[in-house]
Amino acid sequence: MSRSFGIVNIVVILFIAALLTGYMNYIHKENDEIERLKLSYAIDYSTDAGAAAMLETGSLDMDYTKNKSFTVDPQLALDTFLDVFCFNYDMQPTAENKALIKDYIPVATVATFDGFYLASQQQVKNGGGNYPDDTNINAVPKDVGWDLIFGMKMPYTYNFGSTSYALNMGLDYSLALTGSSLTKEFGLPPTAAGTMSLTEAKATINTIISNDMAYSIDKTNELNPNWKNSFYIPSQLTTFSGVNPIEGPSFIVLVQGLNITTSRPISGFSLSGSKIDAVRMIAGYTRGGIKYYSYVDKNPSGFAGLTIEDLFTTEKAAALKGYYFDTEFMQ
Repeated sequence: MSRSFGIVNIVVILFIAALLTGYMNYIHKENDEIERLKLSYAIDYSTDAGAAAMLETGSLDMDYTKNKSFTVDPQLALDTFLDVFCFNYDMQPTAENKALIKDYIPVATVATFDGFYLASQQQVKNGGGNYPDDTNINAVPKDVGWDLIFGMKMPYTYNFGSTSYALNMGLDYSLALTGSSLTKEFGLPPTAAGTMSLTEAKATINTIISNDMAYSIDKTNELNPNWKNSFYIPSQLTTFSGVNPIEGPSFIVLVQGLNITTSRPISGFSLSGSKIDAVRMIAGYTRGGIKYYSYVDKNPSGFAGLTIEDLFTTEKAAALKGYYFDTEFMQ
């Protein structure tokens, strides 16, 4: 009787132990998923803020003759990303904390109208970094550190035959370099199957960016063997499948191996940006004592001496301001 009772107790204890183990594993996985979700939101919010910052600066230098063309500041985008990312993890955006976050960013990219800036981990003097500049893991760190540095602007280059083409997001012309001769060619460049399509042009720009990001990560792993983790390019990022394609000024950041709040490193990436579209402006004016609106381009002669009182981007905005559809000028 006592032996049977002992066996029952052992079975019960093992059953309870199995339940506790399963519960602890569930809790661990649940916490891990929460932290991954937190990281995902942190990266998304930070890249959105970075993209907004580089577009809201007062020196965009917009060129209205080239769709989607204006100047952006990649460093401003990265600095804003680091500030917001620190706040997401209850950290003050000090130089030390931002340098800590940079250690987990192998690559970042700012895509513009006619080229892109790529930030990669590079050796800098007087950096005071955590990694020595030689292969001896036990070496005393020298006066050399690592920092996330933007390189010079790179074009969206496409080669066909002996000619190199520089594409842009406007997709209505390209710059062709043959030998030492540079010419502007309207329309998209040729391919073996005929003229490049819009879809092919967009895919080419996306591929150029993702390939350069992958190459940069490979070089980082090769040049600095003392990283706390090896970086990799996510499969989603190789073709940008499952995310919006790059069709306007964009900011892409990859965060990997983050273990600030977790025991296990977690990773994530985000693409944020804005698509620039041409807007048909609407003018508001008073004629015969009545407030009307019509498209500006409908009346290039200056609305027959009428004074434009306000400008709008949509008909709804003009109507909300008390202007009525002008049947005479909108025909």
